[in-house]
Amino acid sequence: METLQHHPLIEISVDDVIKAREFYGINDAKRITESLDLIDEWCKKQDHLSEACKALNRNILERILILSRGSVEATKIKIDKMFTSRAMMPELCMNRSVEEFETLWEYGLYVPLPKLYKMDQSRVMVTQFSSEKLEQFSLLSYFRYAFMIGEYRLHYDYCLSERYIIDLSNIHIGLLTKVNPILVKKAEVLCTEGFGTKIKGIHLLNAPSFVDRIVSLIKQGLKEKVARRLHVHNSYADLHKHIPKEILPKDYEGDGPSLSKLAEQWKESLRTEEARQIIKDSDKLVADESRRNSSKFNEEYLGMPGSFRKLNVD
Repeated sequence: METLQHHPLIEISVDDVIKAREFYGINDAKRITESLDLIDEWCKKQDHLSEACKALNRNILERILILSRGSVEATKIKIDKMFTSRAMMPELCMNRSVEEFETLWEYGLYVPLPKLYKMDQSRVMVTQFSSEKLEQFSLLSYFRYAFMIGEYRLHYDYCLSERYIIDLSNIHIGLLTKVNPILVKKAEVLCTEGFGTKIKGIHLLNAPSFVDRIVSLIKQGLKEKVARRLHVHNSYADLHKHIPKEILPKDYEGDGPSLSKLAEQWKESLRTEEARQIIKDSDKLVADESRRNSSKFNEEYLGMPGSFRKLNVD
């Protein structure tokens, strides 16, 4: 808590940190410090992780510890999963630059909302599409950007889970051909298994007549537990039953800033030298499999023995 870094677009208070810690019964600052010391020492002794861990600061370590319910052993597993899965899926999370997403910004927005949902300390992420140039949509580019935002937020955020709002206002049926269930599955694995993200809800707004086909495609790439948390809302009032108005942007009859304003602020933030360095350093967060003594990661962690590495998405 003493080292919590401030970010103008990610609102985190001291009370939020305390609440997040207490949610898992971890409110002893001394215990947290001692646990982080143990994890840091363990990282240095793992041949396949030692180099990557040099780029893993204490702020991020603490967030992983909290998400691991304060368990040192569970934190070690999460770190191994994160570094290994990132190395296994470089197409989703490696070698990115802000300039890469200039085209993406022309047809779509992916924006974290500033305020936490206090009920469960979740961060709400909103996707909104523009009908202009939508034929250029790339699901891979979208996921690359989403993971870049997520990794950047690790340095500042202190949320316990995430919710996703997807606005389908400008979607046309031809876009369905660009939704690859294998890529969706890989993104879900990297998100939930690699980063340990807890997905509390996926909320579809302004659904077109063919929304059932969209839902079917999305669900093919999700675990059953996550798929059950996918909701189609027929009104903003219905959305407000799940996510309060004080968190939501004006676009959805909420009290917050518009998505376009937030998106512009995020673009400016990501173009700073500090953000560019964070994005560059994230490429170091990968396991060196050539130095691992033994690996059953695919089988034990991902449940896809042998074949996962061989999945390719055009």
